Amino acid sequence: MHIAHRSTPTNTAKNIHLSHITLNPSYPDSLAFNLSRTYSTPHQQTQPTPPTHPPLNCLLQRNGYSIHLVNSLKQRIKATTLIKRMYASRGYQTNNACAFTNSSNQYTFEARQSQQLIGTMTLTIDTHNKLLADTLYQTELNQFRQRNRRLCELSKLAFDSESSSKEIFASLFHIAYIFARNIHNVDDAFIEINPRHAAFYKRMLGFQQIGELRTCPRVNAPAVLLQLNLEYMKQQIITQAGQLNQNTRSIYPQFLSQNQEKEITQRIQTKYTTTTFFPSYQSTPDYRQNHYQPA
Repeated sequence: MHIAHRSTPTNTAKNIHLSHITLNPSYPDSLAFNLSRTYSTPHQQTQPTPPTHPPLNCLLQRNGYSIHLVNSLKQRIKATTLIKRMYASRGYQTNNACAFTNSSNQYTFEARQSQQLIGTMTLTIDTHNKLLADTLYQTELNQFRQRNRRLCELSKLAFDSESSSKEIFASLFHIAYIFARNIHNVDDAFIEINPRHAAFYKRMLGFQQIGELRTCPRVNAPAVLLQLNLEYMKQQIITQAGQLNQNTRSIYPQFLSQNQEKEITQRIQTKYTTTTFFPSYQSTPDYRQNHYQPA
């Protein structure tokens, strides 16, 4: 995984476009189609092509780049190719690092710039399937589960160093936050990461290390477990998002505004009900039993 540190021009509200979302949970690999057509009749000349609409799975368009939800086989192949290329450049094993599932508790996001894939990230909500980090850090994760905390995991991060930036990285993380916190009511996010990248996540996002150095068998590389309280993340977004003149090393000033976050959340929520697509979580002593019901 590679993290870019190049900044992009300051954004304003007028160049933000929040796209309508159309997903099909029953057929997650169905290919998106093009809404742009030409129409003609026997008595009429071909009409001009209607205005181009954003891609059906586009979550955000901003400053020349876009964030999409991966829901087609073609997207998955491209995301896997990027992951393998970036992992291989770091000397990681890639055979078991790129498996995507059709589980409704897992979302993969991609970032595009000039129609080119430049970054990807997968969000997994903790259910009966558990998390990848349980392989090495089940004891640490169970400490949070026993406190009735709702967990999620970020994994399969890959960024193209030639074209990515801190703003794009921030937008990708903010979209993942919206799905985790606003849709699934998650309390804590975890990431299993090479220790040489740990300082970046601690400094930029406020992660804390809770798991000691071990070897991740999936990529045959050293790993540590980091944790981030999403209530803390919420407060950083509220106080820092859009404040690009702040003298801080944090990445939160690059996040979306509260109004933009709210609109994206509402667009997602209007497409589905929590009983048919999203797992139902209850803050009760019976949470562990409810939590591990199929999504």
